Amino acid sequence: MIVTETSRGWRCITQPDHARLSHDVLSLWHTDGLPTHPGREGLLLAVREHDNGWQEADAAPQLNNATGGPHDFTTLPIPDRLQIWQRGIARHRHEHPYVAALIIEHCRQLARAPASSPSAWVDFLAGLESQSDDALAEAGLQRKGLLADYHWLHLADLISLAACAGWNHGFVRGNLSGEVAGDTVHLTPFPLAGATAFSVPCRYLEREPFNSDAEMATALATCHWEQLTLRIAP
Repeated sequence: MIVTETSRGWRCITQPDHARLSHDVLSLWHTDGLPTHPGREGLLLAVREHDNGWQEADAAPQLNNATGGPHDFTTLPIPDRLQIWQRGIARHRHEHPYVAALIIEHCRQLARAPASSPSAWVDFLAGLESQSDDALAEAGLQRKGLLADYHWLHLADLISLAACAGWNHGFVRGNLSGEVAGDTVHLTPFPLAGATAFSVPCRYLEREPFNSDAEMATALATCHWEQLTLRIAP
């Protein structure tokens, strides 16, 4: 879950909804050769599904005792995050090995950050090596090709995360730079046909300390779902 402090309380956006925004943004990308990419359909599926393992966790979020609110994707305990990745990979491992290979690569890339590299992650990543090799072989893809395609997943994920979390800082990836202003992510150079508005489901949870998972879950269940409008513009 993406949890952002706002004047209305904690804004909660599920990881699968964030992934769908990633997909929607990338599906409108009309530069850099993506429209004619031979694997575009599979790539878009991978982008949409890269956080599918969070479905169960976001349906029953855990209490973060440090804040009194829900854990987000950066604070959830590592054993739970490892289960989420394993679940997300397993869902596509046999039917869509290419999608599974990209999800594995996403996990590997995220775990390279110093804060995400305790021994549990290291052991988990070591266990992914054979899965990654098998998935690549079944997909008929070399690692170089996988990394080239992963660039797109990483880029779409980053843009969506900046929008959903309302970052107050910019970002640069390759030749693309982004800046967040309110509900708009400004991209340079601009890769879409024109400025576009997207809707993302969200809920606002009153910012008060909860004492248990059950208490927080009850409060979250009574929150009305809303549509957050986000824009991608030059």
